[in-house]
Amino acid sequence: MTTLISDTLAILRREAIRYRRDRAYWVGQVVFPLAFVGFMGFGLNDVVKLPSGTDYAGHLASGLLALLVGSGAVGGGFSLIEDRQTGFLRALLIAPVARASIVLGKLVARISVSLLLVLLLVACMSTFTELRIVSLPALVTAIAGVTTVFVAIGIALGSRLRRLESFRTIAALVTVPLYLFSGIFYPIETLPAGMRALAYANPLTYGVELMRFGLLGVNEIPVATCAAMMGGLGLLAALFAVWIFDRGERAGA
Repeated sequence: MTTLISDTLAILRREAIRYRRDRAYWVGQVVFPLAFVGFMGFGLNDVVKLPSGTDYAGHLASGLLALLVGSGAVGGGFSLIEDRQTGFLRALLIAPVARASIVLGKLVARISVSLLLVLLLVACMSTFTELRIVSLPALVTAIAGVTTVFVAIGIALGSRLRRLESFRTIAALVTVPLYLFSGIFYPIETLPAGMRALAYANPLTYGVELMRFGLLGVNEIPVATCAAMMGGLGLLAALFAVWIFDRGERAGA
């Protein structure tokens, strides 16, 4: 256990350095949602009336943050392919390092980056939308749960695919439907019955709802249900990510 923790911390430090040095990433992750909410949110603000009574700009901003967390977390698989191409992953697998620590280190680093990014964007968006930190525990649980689920998706794809172009294409095919059927852009209760059923079967929906409660204090699904789903799915996703990574690397050895 001590070795696992020390190895995980070493991977975490390496990932933290990678994120810190990538200034273009931070600029893009901050500018895009601000511009999107500024133009799209306020463009539809007087047109779209929501059952919750909140304005559309705030609704879109809270959902867009969940999308940002998920899309960034899928990059965990992207970084696996990069590490494989540079030879860093092979060096790790040869070294006496627990394979679980590679996944856990990337996961903890991604959760930390997602939390920092969301807090930074909330600070910016609170100046022109209704976003506020209403419930920090709900917000942190949503970020951790969504990040873990999407890191698991990214690692599952990254363990199987060897080309960055293939990863981007397949990742988009997998994640875009999850974004569309999650309440990011519109309330779930306004959807037709069939689409609403797909939304309730979508794990991202519960993360979006929990994040929206944490930032706006409104929700369509009970908070306890969303928190339980995020906690349970997050744990299962973490275990799955470790298993699929180990299995994929053994098969490719």
